[in-house]
Amino acid sequence: MRDLYHNVLATQVLNPITATSTKTSSTIDLQGFNSASVVFNLGQAGDTLSGSLYWTLTLQHSDDNSTYAAVATTDVNEGVNSIAVNATTLDKTAYSIGYIGGKRYLQAVATPTGVMTNGTPIGITALRGTAAYRPVVTP
Repeated sequence: MRDLYHNVLATQVLNPITATSTKTSSTIDLQGFNSASVVFNLGQAGDTLSGSLYWTLTLQHSDDNSTYAAVATTDVNEGVNSIAVNATTLDKTAYSIGYIGGKRYLQAVATPTGVMTNGTPIGITALRGTAAYRPVVTP
């Protein structure tokens, strides 16, 4: 069947906001799902991004939804566990990190380096798939 709608649960875990400081998503609970990807949606930066003024996009995972640790390169697709958005040609883009680790909970984190004066629009969406029970019920 070519029906992605009933096989993937998309959840907005950080409402779009113009950010100047670290933004952490709400908890992404993977119970009942065997695959996940997190999409960071960036708008046009209000500051000139560079090697000294940039955003780092990462995932953290946890077994208990209390103590979170950075996701290792072995726990993500393509071995890329961190994305640096350090040039104005890299904003206005959606970045995806696919999680293949074994922990139940995830959080997505966007961290600035340098002093962001005007900020960058950021929103984060979690995509959970390979559900134990189908169809996936969308809200």
